[in-house]
Amino acid sequence: MALKAVPDWIAGYDRRWLTADVIAGLTVAAILVPEGMAYAQVAGVAAEVAFYTIPPALVLYALFGSSRQLVVATSGAIAVLSASIVGSMVDGGSEEYVAYSAALAMFAGVIAVLCGLLKLGRIAQFFSESVLTGFVFGLALVISIKQVPKVLGIESSDGNFFERLWDIVRHLGDADRASVVVGVSSIVVMLLIERFADKVPAALVVLIGGIIAGTIFDLADEGVEVLGEVPSGLAAPALPDIAASDIGALIMGGLVLALVAFAEEVGPANEFASKHRYETDGNQELVGLGAANLGAGLFQGFPVGSSLSTSAANDGAGARSPLSLLVAAFVVVVVALFLTGTLENLPEPTLAAIVLVAISGLMKTPQMKRLWKISRRDFLLAATALAGVLIFDTLAGLTIAVIVSLGLVIWRASSASLSTLGRKPGSGEFVALSENPESLTVDGLLIVRPEEPMFFANAASIRAAVRRAAEASKTPLVAVVLDLEATVDIDVPGCDSLRELVEDLDRQDIQLGLTRVRSTMRQILDDTGVIDAVGVDRIFTSDGAAVAAFASRTGKTPDPDAVAAEAGAALGELADLLDDEAVSLRLRRAIEALEPDAE
Repeated sequence: MALKAVPDWIAGYDRRWLTADVIAGLTVAAILVPEGMAYAQVAGVAAEVAFYTIPPALVLYALFGSSRQLVVATSGAIAVLSASIVGSMVDGGSEEYVAYSAALAMFAGVIAVLCGLLKLGRIAQFFSESVLTGFVFGLALVISIKQVPKVLGIESSDGNFFERLWDIVRHLGDADRASVVVGVSSIVVMLLIERFADKVPAALVVLIGGIIAGTIFDLADEGVEVLGEVPSGLAAPALPDIAASDIGALIMGGLVLALVAFAEEVGPANEFASKHRYETDGNQELVGLGAANLGAGLFQGFPVGSSLSTSAANDGAGARSPLSLLVAAFVVVVVALFLTGTLENLPEPTLAAIVLVAISGLMKTPQMKRLWKISRRDFLLAATALAGVLIFDTLAGLTIAVIVSLGLVIWRASSASLSTLGRKPGSGEFVALSENPESLTVDGLLIVRPEEPMFFANAASIRAAVRRAAEASKTPLVAVVLDLEATVDIDVPGCDSLRELVEDLDRQDIQLGLTRVRSTMRQILDDTGVIDAVGVDRIFTSDGAAVAAFASRTGKTPDPDAVAAEAGAALGELADLLDDEAVSLRLRRAIEALEPDAE
């Protein structure tokens, strides 16, 4: 794909959008400043690193992404995934940790950009939505359990979700009252604002209130942990200093992170596009996401992803274009340069409360209930991914989620779903009998259609399903017609199964016919001997043609409607090939006369 010198939204910008975009940008900044600082700590780096991360991510996504409302910046899910990857390589709190976080962002960025340029935007389709729901739910619980000790004013422990939960329960008696009051009050205030004044940036209100309370009541002296000195300024671009031996692990971590970030992003991006009636491009989204991560890493930040809550706020504030992201980036830069001194007395329980409320949106309980109600299988997939994250670490949970997703794809692709077809009364259309039981069939002739493309994974299953359908026929069969409409292309194992199916049916004195065979498949069918085995005269363009041919060969009366429909289809193809408008018109009239329901 070719990168555009000027994004479409800039070239076609409408000045009437300016006020709404500026207001939306201020709203986004008001949310990102407190949430970004909180997510920085989730990622295992200092709060001020959020100011290095957010501006370049916003600017680069605005320039290279395709969504007009999506916000790509600090993300809770990506922050905890980053912490898991980097924490497995270097010690937390060290300079190396910061460098490796930046390097991880850059590797994820490079991978995402390359995937976009190679037009691999369809990779997100291999993540089952159900599995992703469970995985993100699990991430949200892991993030939350790490913030609870800050609200309680107790030491945080290590281990999986359940080990941390048990440690919290054991130390409830050690909770600091002042910290609990500050943390719980912050949560309650945010929930009330979101409930009764959802246009107000609740996180910003609580952040300002926490700073005021920390200053007036000198909460640090009361035993409440506060943020402390936050260096002002921005980081200069630099390549992170990492060990050459760790590059391979960082590349793998970057691949994982890029896949999860994209899978998490593509859904909301499409929803916004559908709502506002424009198109997004999956490949361009990969480039935008990758550029944002590259910028964040280059400016010594940490990995980024789509911020779902902030994106919703951006849309709710009336954003019409990515200009809102540029406005937000400018505001964050101003805060980083001139206002960080005001953050020193911000209580840590308040920051933890901001994370807990923000991350609660990722705990998709209604969606889990919906899966339970509609499909226990999909619920089980989601629950498996969720349990994997809670019991093991994040990477292990992700591995389980990926394996389950791919396993689901393979299982569904390898299953043989076969429909028996009949002619719809009054037309030449052949439809599934399961959905149209009134459809007409021909004694001695079975027409079946695989509902999935035929290839190596399901070829044997389709062959067996056709044999079973033939054996289950209530009348002796003269021929079986296999409709290959769903098969756009076919591989050698698929062809071999077709040839073997011919032999299976020949032993029962049943002929095999093929219909709806794509022209792109003819060469491989010929090379593998399928055409010779079936016979050129038993390969048809339509089901109607097969019915007419087999009925005449077996001495049965051809279905007149099917014959008429087939003749009409043939004339239609001829009419399409003709340039002479008058001749084409006469053929079209002839087709109308052949329609089964014509007067």
